[in-house]
Amino acid sequence: MRYFVLSSIVLIGLAGCADINLRENSETKPTVNAELGEVRPEARPTDNEVVEVAAAGTARVGTLGVTIASLDASMPGLWMKTPLVSVAQNGRISFNGKSASVQLLPIDGPATSGSLISLDAMRAIGAPLTGLPEIAVTGV
Repeated sequence: MRYFVLSSIVLIGLAGCADINLRENSETKPTVNAELGEVRPEARPTDNEVVEVAAAGTARVGTLGVTIASLDASMPGLWMKTPLVSVAQNGRISFNGKSASVQLLPIDGPATSGSLISLDAMRAIGAPLTGLPEIAVTGV
């Protein structure tokens, strides 16, 4: 009786795996190679490729400018919300010779308006938590 139950569980599990594979394969779109007369499934991009393609046209690299930043402790992590970028991208911020890698997040407003910076990012660059530091922003 034990063997029957175990073998049933294994067979049900294998059937479920086969079903998952069929669903994944059915989502690919076939492409036709006219030279060879072959029909092949179209490869799907990975998540990283999708992000790079989406951000490639509008992400800025190099010196983006200087901004006055105020503390925003609403969410953890190393980030800065700034009007100097139009899409989320990686960047570096600098203050008094110290720098840190952060996620640059877009906010509405002219490039001359201020930015919001996370508590972790302010600590990483040694900026005063109660002040309004002038921070250099670079896109990477």
